[in-house]
Amino acid sequence: MGYVIQCLRYWTESHLLNNRISMSPKINGSLMVSVCVSALFLSPLVTSAQSLAAPTLTLAVSKTSIVANAKPAYNDLPTISWSSTNATSCSASGTGWSGAVALAGNQKVNPPVTTTYTMTCAGAGGSSQSSVTLTVMPAGTTQVASVIGAFDQMTNNATAQTQAGFKHTWSRNLRVGSSYTNDVYALQTALTLEGVYATEITGGFYNKTLAGVKQFQQKYGIDSTGFVGSLTRAQLNRLYGN
Repeated sequence: MGYVIQCLRYWTESHLLNNRISMSPKINGSLMVSVCVSALFLSPLVTSAQSLAAPTLTLAVSKTSIVANAKPAYNDLPTISWSSTNATSCSASGTGWSGAVALAGNQKVNPPVTTTYTMTCAGAGGSSQSSVTLTVMPAGTTQVASVIGAFDQMTNNATAQTQAGFKHTWSRNLRVGSSYTNDVYALQTALTLEGVYATEITGGFYNKTLAGVKQFQQKYGIDSTGFVGSLTRAQLNRLYGN
């Protein structure tokens, strides 16, 4: 009844003070009584419809994969984040994390095996469910993949630049302090293409070139002495010789 009284009071004040209604007071009064009475019955229905809206759920994980037996810092652990609307309760399930949870929040997880985390949020309008999967890779997977990827990249770079025209034949031995500038310049170029030399190409054979030669020799199964002798020259010529 309070809805009707408040509605009629508002109409009366508006009609008397502002004179905005052009119809006769009798018609206006009857009309407004009908409108106000309707509001009394419709308001609970609107409120009820709003309360029956279906819940929504958003679920995400900061990382999709981790390495088994790793011991990352707490801040580096995968984080599951979620939020919901029109829900009155939420629950989660998955290794190391299950049971009732807040309607929105974050949770750190570190499962020992690949795990699918599922969350369900429910309300008067039904329920909503979503899942995320965190893959646990065997120890060493990341390192192996990184090495293979780096090697493939070096090979691709060397192939591309070789095809672009770099060629040289080494016929003399080279060592630290060698004065054969053209041969050393070509050596540094080859080492760069092989991904074992990342400094300026100068034509001078010193410590950085020595380190690059040793890495090149290790890469191709040659004793890593840093001396560019017959075996090392043969490998260089196979790769870049005229």
